Amino acid sequence: MKQLRLIAATVLISVPTMMWVPSSEAANKSSRDVKQEALLAELTGVNPAKKTDMELYSEMMEAYEQGREIVLKNRLQTLLQRYPQSSYADNALFLAGRMAVDRSQYAEAIRYFARIEKDYPQSNRLVAAKFAKAMTYKKMNLPEFAKKVLSEVRGRYPGSPESFRADAELKIYK
Repeated sequence: MKQLRLIAATVLISVPTMMWVPSSEAANKSSRDVKQEALLAELTGVNPAKKTDMELYSEMMEAYEQGREIVLKNRLQTLLQRYPQSSYADNALFLAGRMAVDRSQYAEAIRYFARIEKDYPQSNRLVAAKFAKAMTYKKMNLPEFAKKVLSEVRGRYPGSPESFRADAELKIYK
């Protein structure tokens, strides 16, 4: 029963709550968010509002290792909403992208990797995200996109481990 409650709570939180709301109802949006968090706390016995970014990322790592996609996405959403400038945000997006690739959800993985490029251009995961994006394109059988990204990695980040891997991948295409 406890697992059923946990699943129900994670599904409830992962369902987008943004709907078209007339301006007169816009003030009620925040009260709905509070009610949603209260329901989650009641169902799981854990109040996510009290978790730090490190705790959320730690739970994401655990969910990734256990293959629990819904939990991972829920914690990612919470982390990015509450702590968008967290030092764990880019790593969390990368982890979500890796899980998407593992589950053959390539378009979703590309979105996660691209979001790292867009939102965290100074990230320590930027080069790894670009390389992972290229390898995802390769898995999607889109070699022209993969070559373009691999060439960018090799040219823009010389000396990085990813640049050596990109060079080897480009040699395979020739």
